Amino acid sequence: MKQLTLIFLSFVLFGTACKSTETRPNIENRPAVPEPYTIAKAIEEDPERAESYSWIDESEYNDIWIVVDDFPSMVNGMRDFQLRFSRTVNQNPSEDCTALEGERVYYNFVIDENGYVSNINDSLDETNSCVDLVEITIRATEFTPGKIEGQPVSTYFGIPLKF
Repeated sequence: MKQLTLIFLSFVLFGTACKSTETRPNIENRPAVPEPYTIAKAIEEDPERAESYSWIDESEYNDIWIVVDDFPSMVNGMRDFQLRFSRTVNQNPSEDCTALEGERVYYNFVIDENGYVSNINDSLDETNSCVDLVEITIRATEFTPGKIEGQPVSTYFGIPLKF
């Protein structure tokens, strides 16, 4: 009798497991991944976006990619970056850092073909020494560059940081 009960439960559980896999969304119905494009193409499609990239020299618009096949990543991972960011803010108890407590600051920058950071821009309107220290932390971060068809390219990148 025990064996019959176990066999019956096995069929019920197996049947339930099979049924749940049938309801998974079909991969073919997912939205298509956009083709790689540059800042120049983004502005061409929506001229109002030009202001978003005003901190980058216009001559570089065709060379900096917004969407790539393989996005840049931090060599030592996001957790390492978060720890270094926290240390930077906590070890510099200036009024500027205290004033930003609880604020979210967006950093946008370019990662070149070698993984180096340039053109850092933050979302604050006024200068702040704490924000400048975090920019140094960002510059010191090692990145793998973005890639298109296996070739490294300069890529637009952004990170929101909460102080």
